[in-house]
Amino acid sequence: MKAGLGRLLAAAALATTLVAAPATAHAATGCSQAGSQAAAQKYLDALVDRNAAWSIPLAPFVLRIENGLPTSVSAVDLKLQLFLHVQYSVFTSIENVVWTWQPDGRAGVINAHYDIPVGLAGVSLASSTVDEDFTLTAACTIKRIDATFTIEPAA
Repeated sequence: MKAGLGRLLAAAALATTLVAAPATAHAATGCSQAGSQAAAQKYLDALVDRNAAWSIPLAPFVLRIENGLPTSVSAVDLKLQLFLHVQYSVFTSIENVVWTWQPDGRAGVINAHYDIPVGLAGVSLASSTVDEDFTLTAACTIKRIDATFTIEPAA
């Protein structure tokens, strides 16, 4: 009787493994367009709202490159920079966002092209146009941010 129960449990374990395998394979295919955009949007939100920094889904070792220079190498570093808000406090809003899913066929990448007005105490100082690529993991955490921005004087 015990041998029969052991075989039954082994068969049930094998069946569970076979049924669960397709779900695991599906999860490894990557983050969806909607998931990628949602993760990247949380980062954009944190550029103008310091309290949003803690909700960004980041890989533990996330690399951020701004105009060719590395500015962050870890999730803790990036979230802390965004929360302290020193260089971001002059951003007044994020405007005219245009999303491109998998630009140039690059899997796992979503691009955001947007404008950031820059001001202080209600005075417009400048504007910046940003072109930003977000590379995400299969679990929809951001693992790399490549930003190129230009700053134009206020009109």
